[in-house]
Amino acid sequence: MKRFFKGSLIAVGVLVLLAAIFVGLVWWSMQRSKANAESDAEALSKACDTAKYITENPQLTFLKFTPTELQTLRFQILRDGKITNDTSVKTAFKDKENLKINFPYKKFLKTDTIILTLQSQLKYYVSGYGHYAYLHYGMFGYVGSSDCRFSENCVINNVVSTGIIEKFDGWLDPEKSKHIRTIQPVAAEYEAFAAKCKIKLKEAEQIFINNRKNEHLYSMLTYGIEVGPEASYYIFGEERESKRDYIDIVKINTETGKIKRYTNYPFDK
Repeated sequence: MKRFFKGSLIAVGVLVLLAAIFVGLVWWSMQRSKANAESDAEALSKACDTAKYITENPQLTFLKFTPTELQTLRFQILRDGKITNDTSVKTAFKDKENLKINFPYKKFLKTDTIILTLQSQLKYYVSGYGHYAYLHYGMFGYVGSSDCRFSENCVINNVVSTGIIEKFDGWLDPEKSKHIRTIQPVAAEYEAFAAKCKIKLKEAEQIFINNRKNEHLYSMLTYGIEVGPEASYYIFGEERESKRDYIDIVKINTETGKIKRYTNYPFDK
């Protein structure tokens, strides 16, 4: 009986040891796979991004617009400082929840900037499209193969985007606006920049609250920090309870705390 018990313990011990070795090997393999994936992703993405042309016909999505504001869209290609391929597109948008359109070009250079002009003369400079390596994964992680894919990420009016055209980001005076950048609230730089300002983020939020227009609806949208050559501003939005789907833009100077409200932004800025 003792021999049987002892033998059973040895057998269990061996099984536990083998299981531990197996788990260790799997963990080591996954960690090694992860390290290889990180290394390969950078190198392979650089190789993928050597493509000279964009041929995937990127899509743009419009936010905070009505179909009537987008009846005619003008596309131009800015290449080496010159405007080419001036193209007007008539749209047939009906549903304001589904305002999407593709570029009217079969291909363009990766270094090109696409200029989109709306009927209201708001302009959007779209650039920065490219390709990346899509890594293939199996049960235990990266398997060492990949394929090149198009990235929807781009830059629209100095803001990193996924192809979203938002009314508030439009430019009426590109020569002036191109020198202004917006730090998004999700960016790591956002809190660091705010910490250096005389008016801290919490103070700016309180200034906004003290000057809100709504009597019942509490609405505070945070759009980031606008950094210009002369001054910087916290940018907030307030949905108006008196007008459905209508948003006021509120800017607060990061050094003085001075507040300014815009009821028809960006046309009244």
